Amino acid sequence: MYPVDFRTPALFARSTAARDFPAARRAATVSLLRQQAERWGFLDASRASLDRLAREDALAVVAGQQPGLFGGPLYTVYKALTAIAVARETERAAGRPVVPIFWIAADDHDFEEMRRAYLSDGAPDPGVLEYPLDAVPRGASVARVPLGAPIEDLLRSVEASLPPSEFRAEAMARLRGAYVPGRGWADAFARLTGAWVVPYGGLVFDPTDAEAKRLALPVFEREIDLGARSSQVASERGADLESRGYHAQIARSGDEINLFWHGERREALRLTGNGTFRLAESGRTLARAELLAMVRERPQDASPGVLLRPLTQDYLFPTAAYVGGPSEVAYWAQVNALYPLFEMPPPAVVPRAGATILESKIRKLLDRFGLMWTSLAGDPEVVIRESLKRLLPEELPSLLEAERGEWLRSFGRIEAAVSAFDPSLQGAIKTATGRVLHEGENLERKLMQVWKRRQEESVQQIRRARGHLFPRGALQERSISILGYLARYGGGVLGELHRRVGEPGSHVLVELTG
Repeated sequence: MYPVDFRTPALFARSTAARDFPAARRAATVSLLRQQAERWGFLDASRASLDRLAREDALAVVAGQQPGLFGGPLYTVYKALTAIAVARETERAAGRPVVPIFWIAADDHDFEEMRRAYLSDGAPDPGVLEYPLDAVPRGASVARVPLGAPIEDLLRSVEASLPPSEFRAEAMARLRGAYVPGRGWADAFARLTGAWVVPYGGLVFDPTDAEAKRLALPVFEREIDLGARSSQVASERGADLESRGYHAQIARSGDEINLFWHGERREALRLTGNGTFRLAESGRTLARAELLAMVRERPQDASPGVLLRPLTQDYLFPTAAYVGGPSEVAYWAQVNALYPLFEMPPPAVVPRAGATILESKIRKLLDRFGLMWTSLAGDPEVVIRESLKRLLPEELPSLLEAERGEWLRSFGRIEAAVSAFDPSLQGAIKTATGRVLHEGENLERKLMQVWKRRQEESVQQIRRARGHLFPRGALQERSISILGYLARYGGGVLGELHRRVGEPGSHVLVELTG
């Protein structure tokens, strides 16, 4: 399922190096990267990485992410940092240049997933910002979405929600410099996230660029020539996974072409029974030659589906490894089966690193209540009850525990005496014992309710700590933006994350002070 082991960088680098990667294609891709870096304003900072990638023996480590509002969740940053760390380790092991590439998945059309940003602003729960769903054409890829007037309101909301600090103005200046009305959604994302990636040797790439599509044209042509064979292979691999007790991440019926066509709307392509191709929305049918002619004339209006995107990536770059999140790693079990169809070796698939950021004010709360940060992942009411119990006057918990033990001993003596008199009464004794213990628990619960009311400030502090570490009941990295931390702590946050985050598959606690 995963033919290349990510745990051996020297081996997977050697496997990729053996692949025939044409010098002309490398030069064209590097030239495009150079143009994009210049457009986004970080060409000077990218020159060294561009020069290294231009070398004939250079390899790449790629991580990709959809362009979420204002940079998306923290795991976007962690993906990029993992790619940077894996590239560094692979270069050390292989003795050749290895450049990290951050691939902006701007062909994605799931705007619902990308239109929100969650800010950690010091409140118990994160503030949520939403770009209006009705401000974007239905089904359009975000590469085709310009920022409209709502972005101004969202920028004002960000500024209003961020607490005063010496770094707030700089964070807002960078955000406003990227998110300008009329600019493309993906373009704004690239300008913002590039500042998080480029200083550490990474390059940012937008595959929806018209030139990128032209370079990837042979992949699109091959997918059309294959008919629906790639979907059939993915379906067969999915069935094999399910037969072994695993989940098939990508469902395919076997007639899908893993390309989308962007005419008046974004349309999927399917193979019909008579060998023609049908556009799913309009119902228009196309002969193979007709579809090939359309794609060759307007490659910028074609985009790869989820199965074809990795093949496109590895056609454009000499990819030694791909860094992905849990769902991506899972679907690569099917994607890997397609590489022989395109006569390319698959890269190593590397699970991204993760992290939880712990601020000093939250550390103090955890210490006060004697809590491990991981304990807040569970039921908050249980955590609150157990925490407050530790704050009860010392004699009350010990008294209740002692009396509970005495009740059990008393009923034990009664049970022994009654059983000798009439064994049939044992059940009644056990029922009575259970009732007494139950009432004791009720008494303890009522005591805790009274204590909880008196300790409302403590309750809110525990909820606040949970809201910071497990917002919305999930890992912090799944929703929270890095913007709030940059505004409160400055660019040093990125430096600390760069030092701590990167070990594939790990999850670390990163404590911030100040």
